[in-house]
Amino acid sequence: MNSHLRSPARRRRARGMTLIEVLCAILVMTVGLLGLVSLMARASQATSATEDSQRAAVLANEIATEMWLAGTITLPPATVTAWQTRVANAADQGLPSGTGTITSVNQVARITITWTPPSGTARQYFTDVRLNN
Repeated sequence: MNSHLRSPARRRRARGMTLIEVLCAILVMTVGLLGLVSLMARASQATSATEDSQRAAVLANEIATEMWLAGTITLPPATVTAWQTRVANAADQGLPSGTGTITSVNQVARITITWTPPSGTARQYFTDVRLNN
């Protein structure tokens, strides 16, 4: 059958997409975009948690270095207090709701840093320091 003999109604129906097809395409794209936004939000949370863990390791290393420089695991109270203040100050390379403690048992100092990120689950990092003189 020749194309010029087709009825105008049939030619109109064959052109373009129907409204239902367009709505389905929009729905599929919307679901895909929402999934992408969700994935980006989770990646951002994971990045923040990793940064906090790295910051805790750096803060513990700072006080361990002070111990090494002093040649003892027993530091002056002023040094420990200044370090604890730095751990608690999230605005100055500290941690959110951060606390730092140092306990000594049998010439081994345990440095413990605890913080609570915005997600609300408390996190903890600790390291042990032993100086052999």
